[in-house]
Amino acid sequence: MTTVDKIIIEWFNSDFGTNFSGGVVGNLILIFLSLAMAAVLAGIFGFERESHGHSAGLRTHLLISIGSAVVMIISIYGFGAWDAIYTANGVSRDPARLAAQVVAGIGFIGAGSIVKNGISVRGLTTATTLWISMTIGLACGSGNFIIAIAGTFIALVALISMRKIETRLAKKQPFLTLVFPADKPIMKELLLTAQRYSISLLHISNEVVEFQEQSAIRMTMSVSSPSSMVTTNFLDEVREHLKPIQLKVNSEN
Repeated sequence: MTTVDKIIIEWFNSDFGTNFSGGVVGNLILIFLSLAMAAVLAGIFGFERESHGHSAGLRTHLLISIGSAVVMIISIYGFGAWDAIYTANGVSRDPARLAAQVVAGIGFIGAGSIVKNGISVRGLTTATTLWISMTIGLACGSGNFIIAIAGTFIALVALISMRKIETRLAKKQPFLTLVFPADKPIMKELLLTAQRYSISLLHISNEVVEFQEQSAIRMTMSVSSPSSMVTTNFLDEVREHLKPIQLKVNSEN
């Protein structure tokens, strides 16, 4: 089936319809275009992550995509000298084999961006954008520019729009601030209490503060609850049994 990408590749490989160098010049330009396209498209995700302060930012996404494109280009063009030997021995060469290793290997880099802090897990979205950058690089390296552009556009729209939706949902959830003495371990009890009420405590952060001339731990979190009545009962039990120095509830964070 003829596709737009196939037409583009054939046009480059024919030296833009002139065939003056047997396709060598057009093929080289196509390779550079593939690498540049991979860098630009993945750079969009890298810029988005960088602008929000994530460690895996512009350079990481860009390099992963370029590296993936290089692997795909090598898979397609790098073993051309061996094609006659493969054919003579009745062996068919599969360009997707080398690319498949990239898909498996990117998991190690993605895992490095995921950080667990208590019960909170950060970096999942960044790990996903790294994986997407890899797929964009493979698409560009194989000359599937339309797929790469479409994938970039749809993924970027989803990334931005979902953040806005999550922000709006988070604002509808009560935002809880608790202060406890620094020497009083309460995390386990707090989580067990929330579990009894089927409440999820999200975006938990802790910091050491000075409160009423003593060292204390200030915990902030959003509360996802089945109903306002359940939230009220949960807070009443926290006050009664955990006895925080301070408990504040805001309707918006």
